[in-house]
Amino acid sequence: MAAPFEAAEQYSPSHTELHEKHGPLVRIGPNHISASSVESIQVVHRSRSGFTKSGIYGLLQPRFEGSDLHNVFSTQDAEYHAALKRTVGTLFTTTAVSGLEYHLDDCTQLFLSKMNEILRSEKSGKVDMAAWLHYYAFDCLGAVNFSKMLGFLESGTDVDGICHLDHEQMMYFAVWGQIIPIERAWTKTKSLFTAAKNENPLFNFALKLVLDRQENPTDTTDMLNLFLDLHNQVPEKFTLRDVIAAAYINLVTAHDVIAITLRAVVYYLAKDLSVQKKLYKEISEAVKSGNLSNLAKYSEIISLRYVLAVTNEALRIHPSTGLILERRTPKGGVTLHGKYIPEDTIIGVNSWVVNRDKGIFGEDAHSFRPERWIESDPQDITRMRTNLFTFGAGARNCIGKNLAMMQLTKIIVELYRNFEITLVNPEKDWKVSGGWLTRQSDMDVVLTKRPAIA
Repeated sequence: MAAPFEAAEQYSPSHTELHEKHGPLVRIGPNHISASSVESIQVVHRSRSGFTKSGIYGLLQPRFEGSDLHNVFSTQDAEYHAALKRTVGTLFTTTAVSGLEYHLDDCTQLFLSKMNEILRSEKSGKVDMAAWLHYYAFDCLGAVNFSKMLGFLESGTDVDGICHLDHEQMMYFAVWGQIIPIERAWTKTKSLFTAAKNENPLFNFALKLVLDRQENPTDTTDMLNLFLDLHNQVPEKFTLRDVIAAAYINLVTAHDVIAITLRAVVYYLAKDLSVQKKLYKEISEAVKSGNLSNLAKYSEIISLRYVLAVTNEALRIHPSTGLILERRTPKGGVTLHGKYIPEDTIIGVNSWVVNRDKGIFGEDAHSFRPERWIESDPQDITRMRTNLFTFGAGARNCIGKNLAMMQLTKIIVELYRNFEITLVNPEKDWKVSGGWLTRQSDMDVVLTKRPAIA
C-alpha cells in the first residue's frame, strides 16, 4: 500500500510502477484506490455513474462573501454541475471559441517577436523555454478571458510572482487534499502558507476584473463578456457568483494544461529530431500549397494530420495531472474487476497511468510516437481517442477542451514554422514534478531561425 501522504514529487511514477506490478486496482491509502483500465473509466467516470467528486476539490473553491464559490470543475454537487454545464456549455463549442481566436493570434505574434528578440541579443539562441511557454499560456488566458494580456510575455518575467504562488497553491492542494480534516482545522485557525485558500492571488485578480467590467462595460468579444451576457439573459440559471467562479476557474486550471503540453511537445521533438522534421515538412507543404495562412487559422490546422497527432501524443505521454481524479463510490458500493469496493471509498483514474496502458495504446505506450494516431487501425484509433484521459471523461470532462486544442495547435504550427528547436543538453533529462500537476523544468533549448517558406 502506498501512503496517500507520500512525497508529492513521487505520485505519478510510483503509481505507474504499482499498476504495472499489481494490476488495474491498487490501494494507495486506507480509503483510496487508484484504478487504471477501460472498465475503470467506464464505471467510475461515465456520465450518471453515481460517483461524486471527493472533498479534495473543495480546496479549489475560494471563499467569497462567506461561503465556498462553487464552479464547474470543483463542485461536488452533481445536480448543480449538470445544470451549470447545460447553461454554460454552449460557450465552449468549437464554433463558439473560434470567435476568440484573434486573441490567440495577438499572443502568438508577441511570443514569436520575443523569441526573435532573444535570437538577436543572445548569439547562442539559448532560451528557458519552460518559463516562456508558461508566460505564453498565462497571457493567452488573460487575453481570451479578459481581453488583457497579463504582462508575462512583454516583461519576460513571472509577473508579481504569480507562477510561483500558483505552484505553491497546487502543492498545497496535492498534499493537504489527502488529509482534508486536518486541512479544514488548519484553515480555521491561521494559514502558514502564502498560497492558502483565502490568500489566492489569481482569484483576487479575476474578481477585480469581473467587478471592473460590470462598472465599465466594453463591447469586446472575450469569455468574460460572454459570461456576463449569459448572466443578463438567464440570471436565475447563471448568477453573478457563477460568472466570478467561471472567470476564476478558466484562469487557474487552464494555464498549466497548456504550458505542460507545450513543454512536452518541445522536449520530445527536440529529443527526436526526425519527428520535428516530419512536422516541419507537413507545415511547409501546407504553406506552399496555399493551405496555411501567414498566421495559421484553426480551420486550416485541423486538416494537418501530423500536427494533430503530435498534439494528441503530447497530451497522452505527459498529461498535466499526476494524481487520481478522485470520486466517492455510491451507496451500496461497486464491483470492479471482480473486487467489491464499499460505498464512500475514494477511487479514481490517474491519467498518467491509464495514458500508458499498453492494452489501450499499444506495446510502445511508454514511447513518444505520434504515428500511432495516424497509422493504427481505425478501431484502435477510436479506442485511443475514447480512452485518452488527459481531459477526463464523462460528464465531468474538461469543458475547455476545444479552446485548449485551438490554443495548442496554433502555437505549435507557428513555433515550428519559424524555428528549429534543439536541447542545450540533449543527453540530459528534464525535471518533472510528479504531484497534482506534472510540471517540467530544466529544459533549456537553442532556437535556430528557419528561412521563410517560399
